[in-house]
Amino acid sequence: MENNNKKIQTNSFKPSDAVNMGATIGVSDISTAQPLSRPKYSLTDSICAWMCFALGFIFTRYVCGYAGGLWGGIFWASVGALGAVYVRHKALKVTRAQIAVFIISEFFCLTPIFCANGFVNTLAAMFSFALMFYLAVSVSGAALFGKHFVIDALSGILARPFMSFTHSPRAAFWLFKGGKEGQRSKTVLYVLLGLLCAVPLTIVVVVLLMFSDSAFESVMDTFLSGFANVSFALFWQIFFAVPIGMYLFGAVFSSTKPAWSYSEEAPIYRFLPPPIAYTAVTPICVFYMIYIITQLGYFTAAFGGELPEGYSYSEFARRGFFELCVIAVINLCVITLMQALVRRGDGDRRPKTLRVYTIIISVFTLLLITSALSKMILYIKELGMTQLRIYTSWFMLLLAVIFVIIIVLQIKEFSFWKVMFAAFSVMMGVLCFGNIDGMIARYNVSAYQCGALNEFDFNAMYYLGAASVKPVSELLRDENSQYNTEQFLGTVLSDLNGLDDFAYFSIQKVSAEKICEKNGIKAETWEYEYFRF
Repeated sequence: MENNNKKIQTNSFKPSDAVNMGATIGVSDISTAQPLSRPKYSLTDSICAWMCFALGFIFTRYVCGYAGGLWGGIFWASVGALGAVYVRHKALKVTRAQIAVFIISEFFCLTPIFCANGFVNTLAAMFSFALMFYLAVSVSGAALFGKHFVIDALSGILARPFMSFTHSPRAAFWLFKGGKEGQRSKTVLYVLLGLLCAVPLTIVVVVLLMFSDSAFESVMDTFLSGFANVSFALFWQIFFAVPIGMYLFGAVFSSTKPAWSYSEEAPIYRFLPPPIAYTAVTPICVFYMIYIITQLGYFTAAFGGELPEGYSYSEFARRGFFELCVIAVINLCVITLMQALVRRGDGDRRPKTLRVYTIIISVFTLLLITSALSKMILYIKELGMTQLRIYTSWFMLLLAVIFVIIIVLQIKEFSFWKVMFAAFSVMMGVLCFGNIDGMIARYNVSAYQCGALNEFDFNAMYYLGAASVKPVSELLRDENSQYNTEQFLGTVLSDLNGLDDFAYFSIQKVSAEKICEKNGIKAETWEYEYFRF
């Protein structure tokens, strides 16, 4: 296709592509089938392959070595930038919507700068990773957040990178080929050979210079001593960097290959006869109804702020909350399988019975989620906030949003996955950039100061890390808790001092260190018990 006399590579699927991709060939096609053509690589492919190997090493050495830190954000931001440059050089067609999704994926790579929580940073990295690899499928021709989003996303993460796995070494070593296309790369090979020849001569010269001058000898001793500290772990980091680099390049390179196509009228994965699905789900719905009736008093007690007899606040919230979390996840899986596998009518329209069953299960799940969150609110009012209580509540709110969207979809058709992406991005944004750990600490300090909490639980605050320092420092003015507060801040400061300044850099960490310095807090070690839910 030509646009303004500039060639743009499109991603339309051609019959010849089916042959090259290993599609099934009928007997009648054997006489006309073309032999498998060897893929042609370019300088862009070769440079990208080597960059992916370098990124693989960064992952094994720094991302894994400093888990949950700044290196994770740097790594995925670099992967996204490399993919964007590759797509640009390949002149692949990109829409504004795809650019917007790419910007969002890069934005979440900034999470470690604003958040010192390793768990949250890991979730943000996983979100960016999923978006980037899905974009590689979308650029290759798949509809962005279309009807087949789940399959496209899974293929972008689990299938297509491995289908292009072996292209990485071939593209990398294309740089050293001769010939017309490799004339430029031939020069690179000569440069490398020249450097190799320079090694023995350089060693001799350096040794002689070391003997001739003590200052130069001191500098070189310092430089060479660093190599003595290289451990055997470096070998394994390089070893595993190779397959990781091949996987990364496979994902990027697959963006030039046609996306998988599906029949919009009757996708191949919708094979399940409706009676089987409805029969399988009906007993579950019946037992759910019985379960609600028999446990009605237990599940609705929290709505009135009452604690059932024989339960502590911890037992009441823990038993009800996590059981209902599991049920909500099971229901989401059941609905997903029904919507994906059940055969549909003309035009891939959902049967009314399927809609009814989906709404019944979704409404039941929303009831359970509301009951569970009510119990958690009662628990928090009595004993305060912790990470586990708030993060599990966030997860239940996310499930509630998903089920509401599912119910609306059964009533009115709309672009489901686009709405889901927007909702999930907002929820992830709140988690990553909302300073949730700081909010937990502020609530507990405020509740303690106003008398809502009888005692302040420093054990719970300890696992909030740097985010807890600013709110907890307000208790330094409280004579009853001043000593414990100084010990707490000193322990947190000691932990922060033990972290690598660059790998675990964050605004929260820098702010916490300044607050401790301002209040004259000295680093000390104080044992805190592991806080449970």
